Amino acid sequence: MVQKRRSDSGFSAPSPQPLFHPVEAPAVAFPIQFVQIDWDRLVAKRPTVLDTVDTMQVYLLKPEVLCLLDAEKHPTFRLILDLIWAAGARISEVLASKPASFVDYGCDFGVVLKTLKQHPGSSTKKALQRSPKHYIPITDHALEDRIQSYLYAGHFKKTELIFRMCRQTVNRHIHALVGRVGGVPFAISTHTFLYSFAIHLLLHGRPLKYVSQLLGRKSVDSTEIYTNVLTVDGAHFLDGLDFH
Repeated sequence: MVQKRRSDSGFSAPSPQPLFHPVEAPAVAFPIQFVQIDWDRLVAKRPTVLDTVDTMQVYLLKPEVLCLLDAEKHPTFRLILDLIWAAGARISEVLASKPASFVDYGCDFGVVLKTLKQHPGSSTKKALQRSPKHYIPITDHALEDRIQSYLYAGHFKKTELIFRMCRQTVNRHIHALVGRVGGVPFAISTHTFLYSFAIHLLLHGRPLKYVSQLLGRKSVDSTEIYTNVLTVDGAHFLDGLDFH
């Protein structure tokens, strides 16, 4: 009997791999790739939503937000509004951000925010220290470049606040910005951009649970109200039904 040596077995020995090595991201895309939205129809329906849904906050839709962002030429205020709109951050979380808050993994870029609002009332210093954190991916490459350029130009220390102002200053600036573009039918603030972020994700079919997590909320109950923007325009569910 002739024994084959291990090298003759036809199986090549596995090449050694380092303990930690980059893993290529799987080529899996979210199932919903394209959503066609009639923005004019949703704008026309908005008064009905605000009039029929209790505690519904005013909100903007993407074309309206982009109009405001395009009119904002101040780099600091533009970045603040971008972070609220594209990352769903509360203004308190944005103003508390530091260079160390932004994380670049090479294949992914995002911001780590402290969830500063878990209950009514002002947070104590001790409460802020134990505030939970949540990670928000930033997939908009233009916004990523704007963040990186702002941090580079500012020469901030790693733990230094990058926005030295209060929320009232930002809201006053928003009011002036609205005046420059011709006004809107209702008063808006930094919270308006946050609500608009949540509604924008829901309009594109993103799960309610995920939207709630991005907002740093403990449950979906407080986020569910935004789904009324979808249900108020539900006449298409009756298409094809004949009652006479």
